[in-house]
Formats: sequence, structure tokens, C-alpha cells
Amino acid sequence: MTQAPQTASGDSLDALATTGPRGRGKPSLALCVLLCAAANATAAVLLLLFGRPLLPQQETLRLWSTGFGAASNSQHLTDPYSFMHAVFGAGLCLFLDRLKPDWPVRSKLAVAVLGSVLWEIVENTPMVIDLFNASNQPGAYSGDTILNALSDTGFVMLGFLAARFVGWRGTLLLALLVEVALSATIGDGFVLGILAVFGLF
Repeated sequence: MTQAPQTASGDSLDALATTGPRGRGKPSLALCVLLCAAANATAAVLLLLFGRPLLPQQETLRLWSTGFGAASNSQHLTDPYSFMHAVFGAGLCLFLDRLKPDWPVRSKLAVAVLGSVLWEIVENTPMVIDLFNASNQPGAYSGDTILNALSDTGFVMLGFLAARFVGWRGTLLLALLVEVALSATIGDGFVLGILAVFGLF
């Protein structure tokens, strides 16, 4: 059974991810870091254009917050949802490992960062903010601060790197623990969140 040929764009992407723009060796670490930094800077600018503040507007910035009022929810540096972003990053790591096993880790990490940045932009659009508030999720959500959004992407990176060390079994175990812990403590998580959005919880 012959394998279907890849498209030219797919071949170009694979070549860029595995050998870099110069076609010699894997992409440099500096290039991947620059790409991640540029993606986060772009997200910050777009969120600013969306009217999102850099820091909490009604409270003093905290390293950790469990508040679910509009003044606290996703406004501070870290919160319970940070763990969900870490699980998301770990899941992206496993997915990319299976989809693109020949890509170097730095290229996969850059893709994971781009995926996180894209979600942060979509999450802070008025339509998605209204969708979250219309569902039966805990508290009130007015969008992320720019600092919180950047922190979320940082946790995606941490989750990605953690998955590299613990493997798929360890990642699955940690994901289940996070899901159970968040469901029990804040009444939210991946499963409950999806059910709430679709009006099933």
C-alpha cells in the first residue's frame, strides 16, 4: 500500500521545522525563541486593541487568585485555570509527538506556543466572553488581563516540557488528577466546562 504524497505546503513546513530556513540541521534555538516571543507580543497587542488591560483594574495584582468575580477571574498572574493550560500544553506535546515524530522538540514547542496564543486571542473576543458568561460556569468572566494571558501560555510551555519527561502515561495520570481536583474544588474543568458551554451541566 503506497502512502499518499504530501502537499507542497506540507513538505515546506516539514522542511522548515526539521532543518530550519537555511536547510542545515534543525532550526536554531534562537529562532524558535524569537518566534515564540513574536507570537506573544502579537497577542499582547491584539488583546490591547480588544480593550484588555495589562494588569487587574480593580484589585492589587496577586501571584495566585481563586476569586471568580469579574474583578478577579483571570485577572491575576496565576489561578486554578493555570493548571488547565498546563494540561493543554502536555496534550499538545503528545499530539505533536505522534503527528510529527521527526520534528525536533523546539519546533514542536513553538507550534504549541502558537496554538496557545491563538486560543488566548479567540478566548478574549466578545463572542467567546459572552458564551462563557451565558453558560453555567462558576463566577463571572470579563476576559483576561494581558499578564494573565501571557502567563497562561507560560503554563502551556511548562505542561509541554513536563510531558516530555513523564511520558503519555504520566501525562494522562496528571491530567486526570487536575480534572478531578478542579471539578471538586471550583466546579469546572475540561469536561464540566464543555458540558456547561453546551448547556448540559
